[in-house]
Amino acid sequence: MNKDYSKKTIAIILSLGLVVRIALFFYLLDKPRAFIDDDSSTYLQSAENLRLGRGFSWEESPPYRLDAFRTPGYPVFLLFHRVVFGTYNAALITQSFLAVAIALIIFLLAREYGKIRIGYAAAAVFLAMPFSLNVSLKFLTQTFFTFVLMLAVFYWIRFLKTNAFKYFITAAILLPLAAYIRPIAQYLYIPFILSFIYAKWTAGSKIDFKDILKKSGLILAIFFLVLSPWLYRNYKTFGYVALSSITALQLYVYDAPAVYAFNHHVSYVEAHDILAKRAQDHFGMRQDQFAPLLSSGPYLQKKALEVMFESPVGLVAVRSGLLFKFFVRDGIRYWYNDFAPNAKTNMGSPLFYLLILERVFLFALFIGMLFAIPRSFYQEKQQKIMIFCFALVIFYFAALTGIMASAGLRYPVEALFILTGMIGIGEIKKLYVQYRRSSQS
Repeated sequence: MNKDYSKKTIAIILSLGLVVRIALFFYLLDKPRAFIDDDSSTYLQSAENLRLGRGFSWEESPPYRLDAFRTPGYPVFLLFHRVVFGTYNAALITQSFLAVAIALIIFLLAREYGKIRIGYAAAAVFLAMPFSLNVSLKFLTQTFFTFVLMLAVFYWIRFLKTNAFKYFITAAILLPLAAYIRPIAQYLYIPFILSFIYAKWTAGSKIDFKDILKKSGLILAIFFLVLSPWLYRNYKTFGYVALSSITALQLYVYDAPAVYAFNHHVSYVEAHDILAKRAQDHFGMRQDQFAPLLSSGPYLQKKALEVMFESPVGLVAVRSGLLFKFFVRDGIRYWYNDFAPNAKTNMGSPLFYLLILERVFLFALFIGMLFAIPRSFYQEKQQKIMIFCFALVIFYFAALTGIMASAGLRYPVEALFILTGMIGIGEIKKLYVQYRRSSQS
C-alpha cells in the first residue's frame, strides 16, 4: 500500500477526531457539568492544594489532612496546566490531543500487526465512541492514563518484535508512571512479563530462562524504584508501604456487596448499605473520613475477602456475569446523565435504541476478540505474540474491574479491545468467504 496514502488517510481520521473534541470543548464552556464528574473535584482540589503549598490533600478547608487515596499523577498533570497556562481547563485541550494520540497508537499497532485498513477503522471507531468523546472533556484520569498505557504497550510490542533494549526500558519506565496516575496499574507488570515469557516460548528454540529472569527482575526493579518515593511518603506519613488506600476500599465498597447480595438474596443497594454501616461502625467515622487512610486497608480487605469467599459459587456467578458486562457496557448513557438525567430508557424512547445499538456493536467486538485470541495460534509468530499481549492487558483490567461494569472502567483497554475485536471480526469474515468459495466449488 502506498505510504503517502496511508499517512493521508490516518491524518484525516485523527484531524476529524481532534476538531470534534475541540469544537465540543468550546461549545460546552458554559455547561460545567460537561467537564465535572463526581470524582473531578478531588483531583482539582488536590492540584490546587499543591499549588498553594498545602500538601497533597483533597480537603477544601483546614487542617488539609494528607491524602493516601489518590495518587499524584493526575493532580500533577492538572497542576502543570494551571501553572503554565493559568487555567485548569487547558488540561482538557491536552486531553483532546491525547485521545487523538491514542487513536494514532491504535493505527501504529495495527500496522505492526499487518492490518492497515483495520487500523484506520479501529482508530476512527475509538475516536467516535460516545464515552471516548465524553471522558476526554472531563477532569478524570482515564485519557491521560490510557495514553501512557497504550504508549507502554506500543513500545513493549516493539521490544517483543525486535528485542531492542531501548524499547524495553521505555516500556518498563512507563508502567510505574501509569501506576502514579491510577493505582489499578500497581500490578501491571504481570501481563507484560507473561507476554515476554510467551514470546520466548513461541521462539521455537530452547527457552532462555536466564534472559527471562533477568528481564523480569529488571522490570520489577524499575517499577518499584520509580514508585519508591511515593511508597516511602506513605510509609513515613501513614505507617504503611502501599500505593493507595483505594484498592481495599473499592474491594469492600464495590466488589464485596455484589457477592453479598447474591449470597443473601438482597439487592445490591441493600448489601452496599449493610457493609457500609459495618465499616462505619468499626471505624467510628463516615466513609469519606476513613477512605483516605491507609490504616483502613487491612480491615476492609480482610472483611471484603471474607464476604467474597463465603460462597465460591456466588463469587464465580457474580464475577462471570459482570465480567461480560465489562465488555458490553454502553457509553452513550454518560451524555444523557450529563444533560438529560431523566431520559427514559423504556422501549420506544430514543435512548433505548441508542443503548441497544451501542451494546450490539460492543457485543460484536467482544465476539471478535474472543475469536481473535484462539485464532492467533494459527497466525504468524509476531501476530500471535501481539494478540496474546493485547489479551493479557485487556483481561488484567477486566479481571480487576469486571465486578463494576462501566464504560469508564473499560476505557483503559477500550483501544486494545476495539483493535483486537476488529481483527477477530476480520478473521471471521475471511473464514466465511473461504467457506462460501469452497461450498460453491
